[in-house]
Amino acid sequence: MNKVFTIEEIFNTFYDKIYSFTLMRVGNVHDSEDITSDVFMKVAEKIDTYNPDKAAFSTWIFVIALNEIRMFYRKRKPIYSIDCISEFVSSFDIEENLLKHEERIFLYKAIENLDEISKEVVLLRYFADLSTKQIAEITALSETNVDVKMHRAKEKIKKYLINCKKSGFAAYKGI
Repeated sequence: MNKVFTIEEIFNTFYDKIYSFTLMRVGNVHDSEDITSDVFMKVAEKIDTYNPDKAAFSTWIFVIALNEIRMFYRKRKPIYSIDCISEFVSSFDIEENLLKHEERIFLYKAIENLDEISKEVVLLRYFADLSTKQIAEITALSETNVDVKMHRAKEKIKKYLINCKKSGFAAYKGI
């Protein structure tokens, strides 16, 4: 196989996406760092097995990430933490920072209420920025099924956030 990318180029290209995906999936910074590290170790070990005729490289690497996450859950009970949410807050304004943090908590909880495959679809789309076709390849679903799962997941998330607003958890912010 002719290697198009060096391991360093692969790391620089995919690290942020893999890390964000694992972080939202496991909800803990330290576990996400460990899993992301394991993903890139596997990539380095298995790079010669990659076959471009079977799937795009991004699909291949996200399948590895998904398998590492599944292995993580099989090995131990997950510790849900909202530590990861603060990493997505970019403002230094304390009040704005707190409001964004709280919004992220509601969104994180809404995603956690989805079934496993819907979580994967949403996280691969919005945190790994993958296309419907790539998500279909990774999850072994049809593209139509991915679109349906995405639509239903977005509706469930929206309903969850509306219920939060109705119950007064976030009424003062207009969520």
